[in-house]
Amino acid sequence: MSWLPDPLHPFLVHFPIALAMVALLVDVVARLRRGAGEACAVALLALAAVGSIAAVLSGQAAHDAAVVPAAARDLVERHEEMGEMVMYGLVALLAVRGVVAWRRWQHPLLGWVQTLLLVAVVALVGLTGHLGGELVFGHGVGTAPVQRAR
Repeated sequence: MSWLPDPLHPFLVHFPIALAMVALLVDVVARLRRGAGEACAVALLALAAVGSIAAVLSGQAAHDAAVVPAAARDLVERHEEMGEMVMYGLVALLAVRGVVAWRRWQHPLLGWVQTLLLVAVVALVGLTGHLGGELVFGHGVGTAPVQRAR
């Protein structure tokens, strides 16, 4: 018996979703207040990136064990691809922010460009989460009744 929740994927995915959204909120406030709170936004972004890696890995493991109805197979593939795009987007955005800070590049528009990129990634997070919800609530993927039906 493990101390980890089973299934693990639904437990983990909510962390990068919430962290990315809060990172965006803090980042916008930091831009409007000229940098106050920017370190907090970057820390939240880093946690979201790490959480997204865990979510993708747990999702890949869950896919191998899950019973997926035929009607949901394409949706599962789209959800997986978008989850990986979110992960790569968060990691890349974190790397860009790191390079900008390390090089001490300072330009007001550069900060807003980074914020807009975060908006795009958060929108992708929302869409990926919506697809995941559709899989669970619309098709029953990963739920006990569907698992028992097979």
